[in-house]
Amino acid sequence: MKKINTLKAIITGAVCSGLLCFAVVGCAPEAKTQEDAQAEKQEEQAVESFWSIDMECGTCHADKKATTEDASLTACTHATQAQATCITCHDDEAALSEVHVGATASGPMPVKLKATTVEKETCQSAGCHDQSAEEFSALTLHIDTLVDVDGTTANPHDVMTLTAGHKDITCLDCHSEHAQDYDEAMVCVSCHHMGKYECNTCHEAA
Repeated sequence: MKKINTLKAIITGAVCSGLLCFAVVGCAPEAKTQEDAQAEKQEEQAVESFWSIDMECGTCHADKKATTEDASLTACTHATQAQATCITCHDDEAALSEVHVGATASGPMPVKLKATTVEKETCQSAGCHDQSAEEFSALTLHIDTLVDVDGTTANPHDVMTLTAGHKDITCLDCHSEHAQDYDEAMVCVSCHHMGKYECNTCHEAA
C-alpha cells in the first residue's frame, strides 16, 4: 500500500510539474515574429521619413530662406531671376534624407544646416551655369584680385584647368549663395602659402 501511495505521489508530482511548465511557457512573451519586426521597422522609417524633398525648407531653415530675399546675396539672384528653389541646387535626395534622420515636427529647429554639398555638376547643369571652360574664362578676364608676390595675375576660372590638383576646386570653394562670396585669394593661399602662383616652390618634386 505504501508503494502505491508513493507511486501516486510521484505521478501527481510529475503531472503538476508538467502543468506548471505549460503555464510558464504559456505566459512567457512570444518570440518576435517576422511581422512584428517588420512593423517596428515601418515605425522607425515613419520617424525617419518626416522629411521629404518637396517640403518647404524655410519652415525649419528660416535663416537660409531669408537669404533668398536679400538682394546683396546670390541666393536672391537665383530665386528671383532664375526662379530657383532650395532643391534646384540641393538636389541630392539620398544625402538630404540621411542628414534629416530623426527630425520631427515637434523637435527643436536646427541652428544650422547639417553638412551637405552642392556638386559643380549641379551648378553647371543645363539651363544653369552650363558654359564651356572658355566661356567661364572670358567672364573673369577682368578680375585682377588674384595677384601673387611676383605680380603674376591669375584668372579665377582658368585655375581649374592648370593641373590635376586644381580640378578639385569646386564652385562652392569661391562662391557662397547664402553669404557674401569668399575671398578667392584665400582659396589659393591654402596651397600657395608662400604667395607664389607656381608649382613646387615649397615642396620640391621628388
